Amino acid sequence: MRLETHILNELHSFRYCGEDAKYALVISHGIGGHGGIYDNFCEHHAAKGVDIWTYDAPGHGRSTTNRPKGQWRFSEWAQASMDYASYVKNLTGLPVFTMGSSLGVGAAVSAISHKDVAGSVLMGSIVVPGHPVFDAVGKPFRTEGWSEGVKLLQGAGVLDIRRFFNFDVDYGYKGAQAQKDLDPYNTWTYDLESWASLWQYQPPKPLSENDKPILYTVGDNDPTFPVDLVRSVAESIGGPVDFVPFENAGHQLMLFQTEKFSTTVHDWALKQI
Repeated sequence: MRLETHILNELHSFRYCGEDAKYALVISHGIGGHGGIYDNFCEHHAAKGVDIWTYDAPGHGRSTTNRPKGQWRFSEWAQASMDYASYVKNLTGLPVFTMGSSLGVGAAVSAISHKDVAGSVLMGSIVVPGHPVFDAVGKPFRTEGWSEGVKLLQGAGVLDIRRFFNFDVDYGYKGAQAQKDLDPYNTWTYDLESWASLWQYQPPKPLSENDKPILYTVGDNDPTFPVDLVRSVAESIGGPVDFVPFENAGHQLMLFQTEKFSTTVHDWALKQI
């Protein structure tokens, strides 16, 4: 399979070139990751006739030419999904769906109102900016006290992702964290202003007013985002939302439920076009 490298607004992306593509996916990765970690899913799914683009979010992976690793604003991350959707649409003429993995769900779903986005695929997360459940969790990050505290730290405050997120538990096997440590393109700290920007962001259009198709997936054994919580978020988003829980599955469906997840996404996407 042909693999291309693209740069858009200093943001790096891999392109997996499926033959006779019927639609395109623009994938936003999860916490601390980058666009190159989904090879097994992308190769498998592109072979079905899909043009797949996986970009590195600002301050992640190879998208760090103009800033340190771990420094970003979520408004930039969401905009990256929109910009790549337009780029792909103009280049190929294909219907473009944004896809989000875990934390990347926020960027994918926030882009859904953009004119060049046909719909969104969301995997294993309640990171839906503007949703009451998500906004309630992030309320402390929107207080004056928080802002004053961050200023006092003068950029020294960071979120240690290794301590915050247990990849051995999340991926379902011992050694997952050690394996991820071998990848030099992963990011292991976020400055606190960057992390807070996730909870402070509001999408261009309230998701209660959404009218585009969404496929919302989650593993029924997800240790990070319980299936009933994800279902409650999915059910309160406007528009046609298909909620699909995966039996006997954990958090990372793209990597560990590849065939089933790919088939579910492909069948759904073909129905939308």
